[in-house]
Amino acid sequence: MGLQRLAALLAAGLGGARGFDVEGNRIKGMMAAVYTPMKNGGMELDLTKVKPYAGHLASVNVTHAMPAGTNGESVSLTVSERKQLAEEWAKVAPGMGVKVYIHVGAESLLDAIELARHAATLPGVSGIVCMPPVYFKPSLETLHDFLAAVSGAAPALPIWYYHIPVFTGVLQGRAHEVLQLAEKTGKLPNLMGIKFTDYDLADFTACLQVANGKYNLLFGRDDKGLSALMLGGDGVVSSTVNYSPTLREVVQLYAKGDLRGAAAAQQKNADLCDTFGPYGSDAKNVQKAIMRMVGVDVGPSRLPYQDLSPAEYAALEAKLQSKGFIDTETKKAKYEAWLASKDMTKEKAMSEYIKPIEEKKKDFGFGGA
Repeated sequence: MGLQRLAALLAAGLGGARGFDVEGNRIKGMMAAVYTPMKNGGMELDLTKVKPYAGHLASVNVTHAMPAGTNGESVSLTVSERKQLAEEWAKVAPGMGVKVYIHVGAESLLDAIELARHAATLPGVSGIVCMPPVYFKPSLETLHDFLAAVSGAAPALPIWYYHIPVFTGVLQGRAHEVLQLAEKTGKLPNLMGIKFTDYDLADFTACLQVANGKYNLLFGRDDKGLSALMLGGDGVVSSTVNYSPTLREVVQLYAKGDLRGAAAAQQKNADLCDTFGPYGSDAKNVQKAIMRMVGVDVGPSRLPYQDLSPAEYAALEAKLQSKGFIDTETKKAKYEAWLASKDMTKEKAMSEYIKPIEEKKKDFGFGGA
């Protein structure tokens, strides 16, 4: 444990002085920013896909998930849909070893408070994350007050400020000031830290220095994840860990002290991002397509996002697979995902559903009985 972290623990009395266990709620390693499963042209949620999705994350050792964030099309979802999504993830994921952190940020403070209160009622939720309003942009002081109101609606849950200024336009280069003001006022006792999705490493470093490194800093730019870890970040919040081994290997190798190996994996992740990046133009939700390529079909996107054309999909899939950038989808994985979606074990399936299962096996390329 570093001297700064030790000093922070002593100053906080292991969280007791503030009445909140900061260290006990600290996230380390990897968190997946998960996609929202949809159907009917993106007009309905498809909650049946959450369980196999959570199973996929567990199978690749990703043990934290954040639904309804940017990847989850949160601002395109209704409050009711976001509650349903939170309920399903909270119900199925913890039993698979995946902790759930619900994004509750909204344009309306009342909506954000409602979502935070709802999250606090779900035993399977480990924390909440809150993006600022993006149309009526807050000042530093009004953002602080907004976060205080939201965190106060769920005082027993840890909360992370979601800093993503490329989309929000809020406080570019000033995320550390949010922590400094919270530390000064004491009005956000359950503030854990920041989900920091920006390339400004100077601001990120300044965040790490507030209160002797007390706050939990999670970095959200996949192609610079190693840099953030080397600066002292606790972990990454990532889209690519959903479907690619590249950033997972960065985190794992860095934790083992293999800096050379971690750097090589980071370069491969950067190349991955460069490969799919051009397909994300024209409001195309390219990474949802990549999920289908690895056998975790989360359905279509909701307008104003659109999906790749068949030709774009085929071209991108060929590129990603030829370079070994994404998880290899196997017929066995497809079959097991289908079993999981039906909530049955292999044994139960073969003993009670032999005929339909054998038909499904044919669909997945296993051949007849």
